[in-house]
Amino acid sequence: MDHSILQKRFFDHALGKKILSCIQCGTCSASCPLNENMDHAPREIFALIRDGHMEEVLRSNTPWFCVSCYNCMSRCPKEIPVTDIMYMLKQMATELGLAPKTHKMQDMYHIFHKDIERHGRVSAIHLMSRYGMKHPGDMLGKMSLGLQLFKKNRLEISPQKIKHPQHLACMLGEKAKK
Repeated sequence: MDHSILQKRFFDHALGKKILSCIQCGTCSASCPLNENMDHAPREIFALIRDGHMEEVLRSNTPWFCVSCYNCMSRCPKEIPVTDIMYMLKQMATELGLAPKTHKMQDMYHIFHKDIERHGRVSAIHLMSRYGMKHPGDMLGKMSLGLQLFKKNRLEISPQKIKHPQHLACMLGEKAKK
């Protein structure tokens, strides 16, 4: 895969340009609660991107461990949207077939993304049931929690749709799905 094309594609995106202002202070990496599980901490990911190692970045498990807690973004002295960039890297890795095959979060990402496209929001029961069909072992331990939530009316059976799906479609950059 041509690294320069991947790097150009990354930097052609408005979010991609934001990492050019990164001063490599490491605040994002130090703020991340899961950086010990990552192949490369966020600061390292930005350095790899700037050095042209896009394929290594896209094959990394780092974006998949980002839980969107926004600790990195709230503490970044340059206000770099780290979480949004991690989401963009997930999209690129998925589109190019470079996402790590052994990481289960890719399956969760696909299911989550489809729910957002279809309904404008995520339905926990749909998300977990579809994920559970792919990874039944992971779900066995969570069934009792699901039943408790259901008994207390904290688990919706059918997904709620948003009022104006065309607004979301505009944000996602695609036609409204009816």
